[in-house]
Amino acid sequence: MPNFCPSCGTKVEEGNKFCLSCGIQLQNTDTPPSNKPNSQEPPATQQQPLEQSGITPAIQPKKSKNILFVSIIAIIAIVIIAVLVFIFLSGGVLDSRFVGEWEQYDAEFMTFDWNFKNDGSLEIMGMDLATWSVKNNQLCISYDELWEEYIPEGSLDEVCYNFEFSDGGNTLTLSLNGSEFTVLTKK
Repeated sequence: MPNFCPSCGTKVEEGNKFCLSCGIQLQNTDTPPSNKPNSQEPPATQQQPLEQSGITPAIQPKKSKNILFVSIIAIIAIVIIAVLVFIFLSGGVLDSRFVGEWEQYDAEFMTFDWNFKNDGSLEIMGMDLATWSVKNNQLCISYDELWEEYIPEGSLDEVCYNFEFSDGGNTLTLSLNGSEFTVLTKK
């Protein structure tokens, strides 16, 4: 009667000390193998590859790289949307070309200092009296109530100027309705 490997179930010739299929050391080949599986090794039916047993292994997608990529894209999109919402809600953007101190000379040779700040406030003659932003390619200034005596009633809400930079960005010309203009020089 032929002998079989207790580990993989392959037919073993008499006198072999090792299984030619799985390499396990065989016990005395003169004694018939027991039907009891080796306690250290699972039976042959449990050691078959999944493909031979008829079970198809599930394919694991590469989730970690995909999740990281999608997360980064989502964060970038959220930041862009937040910036756009802020710009929309604030009514304009701050243009860095304006930021800094400027001087205005009027017809009476008086000097007025303008200071456009990064936070959108505008300091004129040493007082924070307005806010500024750029809307529709115009410099829009919202004056504080302290300007009521200087600005005609009704125009206090917001004044939007057409603007033009010249002299390498050191001269700023503001105009209203194409005729009235103010020239500011960078300090």
